[in-house]
Amino acid sequence: MAAVTEAEPLVFPKQSNKKMGKRKRTQNDPELDRFDSLPWNSSISQDDPFSVIAGSHELEGGFLSLEEIDEGDYGLEIPVSNNKDDVQGESVDETEFYAWNELRLHPLLMKSIYRLGFKEPTPIQKACIPAAAHQGKDVVGAAETGSGKTLAFGLPILQRLLEERDKASNMGDDMGEEAEMFEPKGLLRALIITPTRELAIQVTDHIKKAAHGISIRVVSIVGGMSTEKQERLLKARPEIIVGTPGRLWELMSGGEKHLVELHSLSFFVLDEADRMIENGHFRELQSIIDMLPMASGSIGGQSQSSENCETLSNMQIKKRQTFVFSATIALSGDFRKKLKRGSLKSKQSMADGLNSIEMLSERAGMRANAAIIDLTNASILANKLEESFIECREEDKDAYLYYILSVHGQGRTIVFCTSIAALRHTSSLLRILGINVWTLHAQMQQRARLKAIDRFRSNEHAILVATDVAARGLDIPGVRTVVHYQLPHSAEVYVHRSGRTARACTDGCSIALISSNDTSKFASLCKSFSKESFQRFPLEESYMPEVMGRLSLARQIDKITRKDSQEKAKKTWFDRNAESIELMVENDDSEEERVNNHKQKRVTSMQLKKLQQELNTLLSRPLQPKSFSHRYLAGAGISPLLQHQFEELTRQKLDHGVNFGDNKRRKMVVIGQDCVEPLQALRSSGQEVRMDMKEMTEKRRDVENLRRKRKEEKKRLRDQRRKQKKRLKEVDE
Repeated sequence: MAAVTEAEPLVFPKQSNKKMGKRKRTQNDPELDRFDSLPWNSSISQDDPFSVIAGSHELEGGFLSLEEIDEGDYGLEIPVSNNKDDVQGESVDETEFYAWNELRLHPLLMKSIYRLGFKEPTPIQKACIPAAAHQGKDVVGAAETGSGKTLAFGLPILQRLLEERDKASNMGDDMGEEAEMFEPKGLLRALIITPTRELAIQVTDHIKKAAHGISIRVVSIVGGMSTEKQERLLKARPEIIVGTPGRLWELMSGGEKHLVELHSLSFFVLDEADRMIENGHFRELQSIIDMLPMASGSIGGQSQSSENCETLSNMQIKKRQTFVFSATIALSGDFRKKLKRGSLKSKQSMADGLNSIEMLSERAGMRANAAIIDLTNASILANKLEESFIECREEDKDAYLYYILSVHGQGRTIVFCTSIAALRHTSSLLRILGINVWTLHAQMQQRARLKAIDRFRSNEHAILVATDVAARGLDIPGVRTVVHYQLPHSAEVYVHRSGRTARACTDGCSIALISSNDTSKFASLCKSFSKESFQRFPLEESYMPEVMGRLSLARQIDKITRKDSQEKAKKTWFDRNAESIELMVENDDSEEERVNNHKQKRVTSMQLKKLQQELNTLLSRPLQPKSFSHRYLAGAGISPLLQHQFEELTRQKLDHGVNFGDNKRRKMVVIGQDCVEPLQALRSSGQEVRMDMKEMTEKRRDVENLRRKRKEEKKRLRDQRRKQKKRLKEVDE
């Protein structure tokens, strides 16, 4: 997704409500005069019985055909407004946006592009927009993560709706009030389905930004939010709906009128389609697709349409475009032939489910002339992504993660964990160590998930600890680093995780923490991407003793607080359930037990307070290398960097007084080293390491053998002790 850069808001000339989408005419504009004089032909067939309008202003079969709205048939370029003063007090240099002119987008969309600051379209946008917006084709698109796929299907949708609006406005001069029938209002025109809630909300936001000032309504319908509120939003009859399969089907099966009236649908979009077809997921998607009106000759020639969905003419059905987008794609050589003849029978489709991109496309009614655009490269990973790894023991991962976030804590960072338990453990330790992190996982309520994403977006140096729920689709600009605290279970998830950085032609860095248990998994990843070498992330080992000292204290604090929280939760649960069944709980503890418990709690509280004071003292000081001497600072000379750091520390002390143990986090100072982001450190000092798969496999085998021998030795010693006890017992008897 192309990164949305912050820009000053534009102020466009106010337009009347009656003709909101009509382009402002400039004086003596021959190109616009020529545009208005073109011979437009009505899309309503006089012989088609379904085109008769009976007592309704809703136009059945009367939407404008793609041939009518395609200026390419007339050899005409859409003239761009000469008014360049779109930004308050500033002029837009349209030469910077010259690359967009080839796509012949509507002037209002061009204004949005100026405002958003997109200098040129991404490769997937260059390939998709002409095929979808001007040739009217269905599209199967695949490109690396962060390549701008959302606007690749969002702009053609807005383009068609704006062109229909302009055509209706032009007709209004001749037909008067009857022209209102040619501009369908209050009908669902585009349905976009995504696999996750976060992605649906993100797609909605991007399309809204592109549709700014166009008065096209875009609404997201996702789970975890109030159903009543979403039903109220649907009563406004938005033209574009973005949703997840579960909530959409819940409302559809409940008879939500705006969702089941799919006869007016002009666009059906499946984003992140490869995730949609995972086994055991998104059964509701099949039900939604089966409700789509299908043209004769499609799969089985049948569709399960709702009672509200009337029979339509083939002419109208053919106007619906289907877009299927994914980060990866694998199509057979006879894919087009399958689309043309509908080779897979509907019964087989129902039995097999949506188990491939091909099946998904066929079931959605994709046409045989669909544009297939595959821009994925051999490695699938972003070109400007620099990958690296750190070899360490499993128990030392926390220390190296703290090292990365402390010494190189610049730019937004996402830390990925495979399990929620690991996420909670890691985030708890980091917070104790004074690093403010946000968490994101599947067990969080939707409101909390959205809050975490918003807070992460708002801080340019924020840290997000997440499970793989954040691996797909989320487009957060400025993510500089991705850390794999635990390796994912598949190469595909690794691609999507790493794709959260190096998006939209920017660069980024990924760091994998590799323990001996991860060796074989890491070797499989390297093999999947044909990687012969990886960069080893540069580490300054002289800082690790102090890192380990801080982490040791944090672990002790975490252990005490976690145990206390579990006891309180257990007691609360017991009391709550006893109260629910009206049981009186008696305390059977003796006086002596109560006194001992009180003493134990007091000792634990004092121990916790002591540990926290000790940790706060360490955190108040800069991170120092083991070789740093407090007495003989000038022994090896004071560098300009060291002098600057001392001055910075002095200012901090004067500003905050002697109390360094406050909760407000200050910028970490690392003695003798400037705090640079991981990518910069990797480029300056990263060491290329050749991945010898045979050596890694042997190393893994040796570790497993050593572990097995230790286990056998422990078992032998345990059996030996048991026999000795038994022998001594027999002697005593």
